[in-house]
Amino acid sequence: MSEGIRLTGLRVRGRHGVFDFEKRDGQDFLVDLHVRADTSAAQRSDDLADTVDYGALAERAAAIVAGPPFDLIEALAAAIAEDLLAECDDVEVTVHKPQAPIERAFADVSVTVRRRRAAGAASCASAADRPGAAVLSLGSNVGDPAGAIEAALTALDRHPRLRVLARSGLYATAPQGGVEQPDFVNTAALVAAEMPARELLRVCQGIELALGRTREVRWGPRTLDIDLVRFTPEAPAPTAARARGLVPEAPAPAPAAAGPAGASADLADPGHAAGRADGSMSGPISGSMAESIDVDGPGSHNATATSAAATPAVDAGVDAPEAELASADPELLLPHPRAHDRAFVLVPWLELRPHAALAVPGRGEVPAAVLASELAGQGVRRLPDGEAGA
Repeated sequence: MSEGIRLTGLRVRGRHGVFDFEKRDGQDFLVDLHVRADTSAAQRSDDLADTVDYGALAERAAAIVAGPPFDLIEALAAAIAEDLLAECDDVEVTVHKPQAPIERAFADVSVTVRRRRAAGAASCASAADRPGAAVLSLGSNVGDPAGAIEAALTALDRHPRLRVLARSGLYATAPQGGVEQPDFVNTAALVAAEMPARELLRVCQGIELALGRTREVRWGPRTLDIDLVRFTPEAPAPTAARARGLVPEAPAPAPAAAGPAGASADLADPGHAAGRADGSMSGPISGSMAESIDVDGPGSHNATATSAAATPAVDAGVDAPEAELASADPELLLPHPRAHDRAFVLVPWLELRPHAALAVPGRGEVPAAVLASELAGQGVRRLPDGEAGA
C-alpha cells in the first residue's frame, strides 16, 4: 500500500442513476478516498497544518454525492476527484452503488477514478499556506503606548500584501505578574493578509523590532507587542465541480452588530496579548519591514477603519473557531491557548466582531461576549480619544 491517507465507507444518500425512480427515491452510496501524499512532515510535527484534513475531504465528497444527480457513477466519481484537488495533489476516488438496479444477486458495483494535478500546475496550498484574515492584539506600556500602536497599525496597512480592515479603540489594563510597571494600552485589529499566517507573524515581528521591542523580563514592560490571536485561512479556489453547482457556495456574510462599549479584566501579562503559550514570540524577523516603517501614526487613536462587516474579504467565518487555523508548532501557536481568559484580548476583539466565539477547553464553543462578561470588573477600561493611558 502506498503512503498516504485512506478514508473508506463514507455513506451518503444520493439520487444518481439513469432511471427516474433512482432520481426520485434516492439510495445510499459509499465513497472511498485514497490521497497519495508524503506524510513525513506531519509524522514529525504532529500538526494538522502539515497534512491533508480528511474531515475536509469527507465534507467535500459528501456535498457532491448529496447534490445534483448524475446519471452515471463514473461522472460522480470524477466530479468528486476533481473537487478534491483543491485539498490535495493526487487522489483516487471509488464510488460504490450497492443498491444498483441489477436483477441478479450481487455484492457491490463500483467505479474508481484517479486524478492528479497537472505537471507545472500550482499546488493547492494547505490551510497553513493560504492567505486569510487575522485578528491581531497589540499592546504597549513604555514611552508613548498609543503612538507605538498607531505606528504599528500604519506599518501594517502600508505593507503591499496587508490591509487593516478595522481596529478597535484603545483600552487600559492594569499590569499583572508581580512586576511594577505602568498600565498597558491594548487594541485589536482585523487584517486581510495576502500571505500565510507564518509570514504575517514575521512581518509583525519586524515591526516590533523596528519600534524598539526588546525581550528582557517576562511579564515586564513592553515597547510593543503585535500578537496573532486568530488566523482564518481563505477557502480553496473554486473547482470545476463547484463551478458547475455541484457543491453549494458559502453563505452570504452575516451583518455585524455594534460591539460592546467596554468590559474589564485583571489578567496576567496584558502586554503579551496573544499568539504564544508563554506570551513570547520567536522566529525570523522581516528585515524589509524594519527598514521601511514610518513611526508617525494617524492622529486619532480611537478612529475605526472600514467596517469589517462591510468588507468583502471578511465574512462570518472569521468568528467561528472551526474555521480558524490550528497549529501546535511552538513557533506559531494558534489559536492562542489562553485568549479565552484574557479580557484585554476579548474586549477590543468584541468591538470589531461582536459575534466572535472561541473554543474553550472543557466547554466547547463559547461566545466571546460570554467570556468577557465572566471577566467583568477586573481592570480593563476603554480610553477616551486622546488619552495615552500610560
